[in-house]
Amino acid sequence: MTVRDRGGAASEHIVQFFDSDESRVETVAGYLAEGYRRGEPLIVVARSSNWTAIVEHLQALNVPVQKLIARESLLFKDATDTLRQLSRNGVPDAGAFEALIAPAVLRMARRGRVRAYGEMVDILAQRTDMPDVLRLEHFWNDLAERTALSLMCGYSAAHFVATNTHAALRHICRAHTHVHRSTADPLASWLLASAHPGSGESATLN
Repeated sequence: MTVRDRGGAASEHIVQFFDSDESRVETVAGYLAEGYRRGEPLIVVARSSNWTAIVEHLQALNVPVQKLIARESLLFKDATDTLRQLSRNGVPDAGAFEALIAPAVLRMARRGRVRAYGEMVDILAQRTDMPDVLRLEHFWNDLAERTALSLMCGYSAAHFVATNTHAALRHICRAHTHVHRSTADPLASWLLASAHPGSGESATLN
Protein backbone atom coordinates (compact mmCIF):
# COMPACT_ATOMS: atom_id res chain seq x y z
CA MET A 1 0.00 0.00 0.00
CA THR A 2 1.32 3.44 -0.94
CA VAL A 3 -0.17 6.57 0.60
CA ARG A 4 0.26 9.80 -1.33
CA ASP A 5 -0.85 13.30 -0.49
CA ARG A 6 -2.72 15.38 -3.02
CA GLY A 7 0.50 17.03 -4.15
CA GLY A 8 1.86 13.63 -5.13
CA ALA A 9 4.42 13.31 -2.33
CA ALA A 10 4.65 9.84 -0.83
CA SER A 11 3.67 9.45 2.78
CA GLU A 12 4.81 6.47 4.81
CA HIS A 13 2.95 4.69 7.58
CA ILE A 14 5.25 2.42 9.56
CA VAL A 15 4.29 -0.19 12.14
CA GLN A 16 6.69 -1.79 14.57
CA PHE A 17 6.03 -4.34 17.31
CA PHE A 18 8.20 -4.23 20.43
CA ASP A 19 9.07 -6.78 23.10
CA SER A 20 9.81 -4.15 25.76
CA ASP A 21 9.39 -0.49 26.61
CA GLU A 22 13.18 -0.14 26.44
CA SER A 23 13.26 -1.32 22.83
CA ARG A 24 10.34 0.94 21.96
CA VAL A 25 11.89 4.02 23.54
CA GLU A 26 15.27 3.52 21.88
CA THR A 27 13.73 2.95 18.44
CA VAL A 28 11.31 5.86 18.65
CA ALA A 29 14.00 8.23 19.87
CA GLY A 30 16.20 7.26 16.93
CA TYR A 31 13.29 7.73 14.52
CA LEU A 32 12.51 11.19 15.89
CA ALA A 33 16.17 12.21 16.01
CA GLU A 34 16.48 11.37 12.33
CA GLY A 35 13.52 13.64 11.63
CA TYR A 36 15.10 16.43 13.64
CA ARG A 37 18.31 16.17 11.65
CA ARG A 38 16.26 16.45 8.47
CA GLY A 39 14.50 19.56 9.73
CA GLU A 40 11.11 17.86 9.96
CA PRO A 41 8.46 19.00 12.47
CA LEU A 42 7.76 16.31 15.05
CA ILE A 43 4.55 15.07 16.68
CA VAL A 44 4.45 12.48 19.46
CA VAL A 45 1.27 10.91 20.86
CA ALA A 46 2.52 8.59 23.58
CA ARG A 47 1.97 7.47 27.13
CA SER A 48 3.50 9.97 29.53
CA SER A 49 5.88 7.38 31.00
CA ASN A 50 7.20 6.49 27.55
CA TRP A 51 7.53 10.14 26.60
CA THR A 52 9.68 10.84 29.65
CA ALA A 53 12.05 8.05 28.64
CA ILE A 54 12.02 9.14 24.97
CA VAL A 55 13.01 12.66 25.98
CA GLU A 56 16.00 11.31 27.91
CA HIS A 57 17.15 9.37 24.84
CA LEU A 58 16.59 12.35 22.54
CA GLN A 59 18.67 14.58 24.77
CA ALA A 60 21.44 11.95 24.73
CA LEU A 61 21.24 12.20 20.93
CA ASN A 62 21.72 15.98 21.14
CA VAL A 63 18.14 16.80 20.20
CA PRO A 64 17.13 20.07 21.98
CA VAL A 65 13.67 18.90 23.01
CA GLN A 66 12.60 21.92 25.04
CA LYS A 67 13.76 24.37 22.37
CA LEU A 68 11.82 22.48 19.72
CA ILE A 69 8.70 22.53 21.89
CA ALA A 70 9.12 26.27 22.49
CA ARG A 71 9.47 26.85 18.73
CA GLU A 72 6.39 24.67 18.12
CA SER A 73 8.53 22.33 16.04
CA LEU A 74 7.71 19.46 18.38
CA LEU A 75 4.25 18.71 19.75
CA PHE A 76 3.58 16.14 22.46
CA LYS A 77 0.13 14.78 23.30
CA ASP A 78 -0.62 12.26 26.02
CA ALA A 79 -1.95 9.15 24.28
CA THR A 80 -4.42 8.13 26.97
CA ASP A 81 -5.98 11.58 27.27
CA THR A 82 -6.01 12.14 23.51
CA LEU A 83 -7.68 8.78 22.88
CA ARG A 84 -10.36 9.67 25.43
CA GLN A 85 -11.01 12.95 23.62
CA LEU A 86 -11.21 11.16 20.26
CA SER A 87 -13.68 8.55 21.46
CA ARG A 88 -17.43 8.94 21.46
CA ASN A 89 -19.41 6.17 23.11
CA GLY A 90 -16.08 4.42 23.58
CA VAL A 91 -15.22 4.35 19.86
CA PRO A 92 -12.69 6.54 17.98
CA ASP A 93 -14.70 9.09 16.03
CA ALA A 94 -13.74 10.50 12.62
CA GLY A 95 -15.17 13.92 13.40
CA ALA A 96 -13.25 14.16 16.66
CA PHE A 97 -10.06 13.08 14.87
CA GLU A 98 -10.60 15.81 12.28
CA ALA A 99 -11.14 18.39 15.01
CA LEU A 100 -8.28 17.40 17.32
CA ILE A 101 -5.51 15.70 15.32
CA ALA A 102 -5.80 16.80 11.70
CA PRO A 103 -5.49 20.58 12.32
CA ALA A 104 -2.30 20.13 14.37
CA VAL A 105 -0.72 17.94 11.69
CA LEU A 106 -1.74 20.22 8.83
CA ARG A 107 -0.51 23.29 10.70
CA MET A 108 2.90 21.77 11.34
CA ALA A 109 3.05 20.47 7.75
CA ARG A 110 3.43 24.05 6.57
CA ARG A 111 7.03 23.75 7.79
CA GLY A 112 7.71 20.53 5.90
CA ARG A 113 6.95 16.84 5.97
CA VAL A 114 5.71 15.90 9.43
CA ARG A 115 7.31 13.02 11.30
CA ALA A 116 5.00 11.52 13.91
CA TYR A 117 4.96 8.67 16.40
CA GLY A 118 1.77 7.34 18.00
CA GLU A 119 0.66 4.66 20.41
CA MET A 120 -3.05 5.32 20.89
CA VAL A 121 -3.58 2.21 18.78
CA ASP A 122 -1.43 0.26 21.23
CA ILE A 123 -3.75 1.27 24.06
CA LEU A 124 -6.70 -0.02 22.03
CA ALA A 125 -4.84 -3.25 21.27
CA GLN A 126 -4.11 -3.69 24.96
CA ARG A 127 -7.87 -3.50 25.53
CA THR A 128 -8.36 -6.04 22.69
CA ASP A 129 -10.44 -3.46 20.80
CA MET A 130 -9.03 -4.58 17.44
CA PRO A 131 -11.81 -3.11 15.23
CA ASP A 132 -11.17 0.27 16.85
CA VAL A 133 -7.44 -0.15 16.24
CA LEU A 134 -8.06 -0.47 12.51
CA ARG A 135 -10.57 2.35 12.56
CA LEU A 136 -7.97 4.72 14.02
CA GLU A 137 -5.26 3.48 11.63
CA HIS A 138 -7.51 4.32 8.69
CA PHE A 139 -8.12 7.83 10.06
CA TRP A 140 -4.36 8.35 9.87
CA ASN A 141 -4.21 6.94 6.35
CA ASP A 142 -6.91 9.34 5.23
CA LEU A 143 -4.90 12.22 6.70
CA ALA A 144 -1.74 10.98 4.97
CA GLU A 145 -3.59 11.33 1.67
CA ARG A 146 -3.85 15.05 2.32
CA THR A 147 -0.35 15.92 3.47
CA ALA A 148 3.13 14.41 3.37
CA LEU A 149 3.51 12.45 6.57
CA SER A 150 5.91 9.91 8.05
CA LEU A 151 4.08 8.12 10.84
CA MET A 152 5.31 5.29 13.05
CA CYS A 153 2.82 3.30 15.13
CA GLY A 154 4.26 1.32 18.03
CA TYR A 155 2.62 -1.80 19.44
CA SER A 156 3.56 -4.20 22.19
CA ALA A 157 4.12 -7.66 20.72
CA ALA A 158 2.59 -9.19 23.84
CA HIS A 159 -0.88 -8.11 22.70
CA PHE A 160 -0.68 -10.54 19.77
CA VAL A 161 0.63 -13.74 21.36
CA ALA A 162 -2.77 -15.45 21.38
CA THR A 163 -3.49 -17.13 18.06
CA ASN A 164 -6.93 -15.53 17.88
CA THR A 165 -5.22 -12.13 17.52
CA HIS A 166 -3.11 -13.12 14.51
CA ALA A 167 -5.79 -12.12 12.01
CA ALA A 168 -5.89 -8.66 13.60
CA LEU A 169 -2.10 -8.47 13.37
CA ARG A 170 -2.28 -9.21 9.65
CA HIS A 171 -4.92 -6.53 9.14
CA ILE A 172 -2.82 -4.04 11.09
CA CYS A 173 0.22 -4.80 8.93
CA ARG A 174 -1.84 -4.29 5.78
CA ALA A 175 -3.01 -0.89 7.04
CA HIS A 176 0.63 0.30 6.89
CA THR A 177 3.07 0.90 4.08
CA HIS A 178 6.00 -0.65 5.97
CA VAL A 179 6.46 -3.21 8.72
CA HIS A 180 9.70 -2.80 10.66
CA ARG A 181 11.20 -5.26 13.09
CA SER A 182 14.44 -5.52 15.02
CA THR A 183 16.68 -8.27 16.31
CA ALA A 184 16.18 -6.63 19.71
CA ASP A 185 12.58 -7.89 19.64
CA PRO A 186 12.64 -11.68 19.05
CA LEU A 187 9.05 -12.18 20.17
CA ALA A 188 7.84 -9.59 17.66
CA SER A 189 9.89 -11.21 14.91
CA TRP A 190 8.48 -14.63 15.77
CA LEU A 191 4.92 -13.31 15.74
CA LEU A 192 5.37 -11.67 12.35
CA ALA A 193 6.84 -14.87 10.94
CA SER A 194 4.04 -16.96 12.43
CA ALA A 195 1.07 -14.70 11.73
CA HIS A 196 2.26 -12.97 8.58
CA PRO A 197 5.13 -14.87 6.96
CA GLY A 198 7.20 -13.07 4.39
CA SER A 199 7.14 -9.66 6.10
CA GLY A 200 10.96 -9.04 6.01
CA GLU A 201 13.10 -6.74 8.04
CA SER A 202 11.48 -3.69 6.46
CA ALA A 203 8.70 -4.92 4.25
CA THR A 204 6.05 -3.28 2.14
CA LEU A 205 2.81 -5.23 2.45
CA ASN A 206 0.20 -5.19 -0.28
